[in-house]
Amino acid sequence: MLRFRKAKSDAVSGFLGAQTEFQGKLAFSGVVHLDGHFAGEIISRGTLVVGKDSVVHAQIHSNVLKIAGEVRGDLIATEKIELYPPAKVYGNIRTPSLVVEEGVIFEGTCSMSSLQPEITALVQEEAETSPEDEPLEAISAQAWPPYEDPGTLEPESSEKSPLHKHDR
Repeated sequence: MLRFRKAKSDAVSGFLGAQTEFQGKLAFSGVVHLDGHFAGEIISRGTLVVGKDSVVHAQIHSNVLKIAGEVRGDLIATEKIELYPPAKVYGNIRTPSLVVEEGVIFEGTCSMSSLQPEITALVQEEAETSPEDEPLEAISAQAWPPYEDPGTLEPESSEKSPLHKHDR
């Protein structure tokens, strides 16, 4: 039996036009194009396209973000974030891939580590193991030849440094 794969489509499955204002929680899969004003939270298992005339005040979680408008809030993308002029992004970005074109304003921090869960797990595991529980390794001083450089050694002075006059 011959099977065909469904082709990826960039066809827009949702559209909020330039004259729209929406507040609340927007959840979708597929591709949604936003040209209006939005405030709240956006959760997507697809692609969110923020048009150049849009103003968004939201926390955004998506697979792919393509932004040309103004966005205020933290952005998290599992695949990539693309910022096109005249985009203005005020918030923190977390994504494994980031494209920022010339003319974009971005104020915030960016984290591009896709290994964050593993790093967090390692740090927690290390904190749980105290140094007292680990066995000590003995190193023999006889294994290393003595190093003496008389030119770099200075005799210790019994008098304190002038910087510590208040200690006298």
